[in-house]
Order: sequence, then structure tokens, then C-alpha cells
Amino acid sequence: MTIIKKRKIMVRQPIIQIEYENKDISKYISPYIMSLTYTDYEHGHSDELEIQLEDSEHLWQSIWYPAKGDKIKAQIGYVGEDLLDCGSFEIDEIEFSAPPDIITIKALATSIKKSLRQKNTASYENKTLIDIASDIGKKYGFTIAGSEGFIKVARITQNQQHDLTFLKKLAESYGYIFKIANNKLVFYKVETLQNKTPLLIFNKNDLKGINIRDKTSETYSACTVQYFDAKTKSLHSTTVNNPNTVKGDTLKLTERCEGKTQAQLKANAALTRKNSKAIEGSIVLEGNINAIAGINIELKDLYNFSGKYHITQSTHTIAQNYECTAEIKKIV
Repeated sequence: MTIIKKRKIMVRQPIIQIEYENKDISKYISPYIMSLTYTDYEHGHSDELEIQLEDSEHLWQSIWYPAKGDKIKAQIGYVGEDLLDCGSFEIDEIEFSAPPDIITIKALATSIKKSLRQKNTASYENKTLIDIASDIGKKYGFTIAGSEGFIKVARITQNQQHDLTFLKKLAESYGYIFKIANNKLVFYKVETLQNKTPLLIFNKNDLKGINIRDKTSETYSACTVQYFDAKTKSLHSTTVNNPNTVKGDTLKLTERCEGKTQAQLKANAALTRKNSKAIEGSIVLEGNINAIAGINIELKDLYNFSGKYHITQSTHTIAQNYECTAEIKKIV
């Protein structure tokens, strides 16, 4: 008689750890959590946290009702493994629905203050991008994260714009990404991030879902920037070619520039920004704490769609299982 030994299959168990106003409430809240969703943005948005709670006992509607503005910290992952620190959030909205009775807590990264949403007017002279970000950050107690951004601007005016909007547009115009995370202004060059080695590699069979779009109509082979030179009181233009794209239209822009060098920087940034949208989409995969916005991945076994991609946004959801959805764009 042959004895066949059954192979024991190890099932990874998702875990959620929650701190509420600096108190660990994980064991109290766990029985009620229907789902937790953490959305991580690379550029221009505040990270978000959403917790959906079963409330048939009416606790969350009454004695456990959360207060807007209260602080929540979350960590997610698998039991016995490293966890993803989602950061600190502030409750922004509480939603009730029935039947069945469900309370949904929606929170934004704590760094986003009401004062940041106010419109301001300011002028900056002979400042680098990092200097400008630092000046704005000091108003809110933020520090700067990033070792680049030393392009100097002779003069730039913020005219009745939110500080967040102003910094986002300023970053984009020179080829940088910008976001606020954990009381830091994150200011990195897009080119530097995209040149990094892929952190994760996925074969087609590793993914639960794939949706990628090739929009050739948005591919540009060059960018021409027309600008007015205040020193010479004359109109100029400069063209930057894309070495990675032979065929394609020429992107034409009219920008405020202080000279040819600045115009070329803006042209390069515009080319990178536009062409990065030519091949983009999303993937769905088993929960992975390393699949976060800002990293590069490699996709294999996809023929023309194989290659190096950059994650611009990731959504981590734990319900019965742990699953990730990543918004991606191909690096060409």
C-alpha cells in the first residue's frame, strides 16, 4: 500500500491594525470591519482611507460614533509579515446607509489642512523650486523630501491660487511630481523616478486582471515652446525632440519663460507628461505592500504590452481577501 502525504497549503491571512487618537483599537474594531480601502497617490492628491463598518448593533451610530477631525492610523498586510504603514489620516466624512446598517468612515491624510485650501497671492524672486516649496511648507510646519528641484526662477507669481494647486502646476511645468505625505512636501523629478530599476516583476499569470490602452494619437515626437523674452522684448521659440519617438505630432505650447534654457526644460517636461499617457491602464493583483505609487514594475508575457511601467496610483483593499489595483503608465 502506498501512503500519499497531503501537502499542507499555507493560506496568507490579511491583517488590519488601527490606531484611533493614538490608541490601538484593532481588536475592538476588527469584528465590525467589512472592508478597508487605502488609496496612495503619487502626484497632486491627498492619500485617502475608507473603512466600512457593519453596525447592526448600532454602536457606531451612537456611543462609538467617530468625530470629524479625529486622527486614524492604519497598517495593513499579512499576519507574520511586514506591514504597509498607510500613514496618519483625519476623519473628513461619515456616511450611514441601510439596510443593512453600515457606517463608512472616510479620511484624508492629516497633512491636508483647511488653510491649505485657501487661495493666496504671493511673488517669489530668484528662488529654486525647492526654495518655493520650502517657503510654503514653513507656513504649515512641513519639511521637504527630495534631493532635486534646484532650477532657479527669476520671478513667479501665485495669483489667487490654492497653495496645493500652485505647487502642483509648478512641479508639472518643470517635470516634477508633488504630493504631501506625513507632514512632508515630496518633490521629485519624474525622470529620476522613471529611471529606477523595477521593484516588482509580474508575469501575465501573476495578475488577476489587466487593462492597458495604447493611445497612439497622443504620442508626440517633439515639443515647440513659443515664449516672450522680457530682456530682449522679442518673441522666440525652441523645439525639443523626443529621441524615443520617431513618428508623432509636434506638441505646440505658449509659455511664460525667462529664456531658452527654461523653455527647453518646460518642453521636456511637457513631452514626458504627454507621452507617458500614450500607453497606460491598470492591473489587479493579490495584495502586495510593495505595490505603491511612485515605483516601477516590469510586466512580462504580454508581447507588445510587455515592458517597464510606473505606478501612479495604487488602491489597497482588504475585505475577505487583500487585493491591489494599480494605475500604471508605460515608460518609453
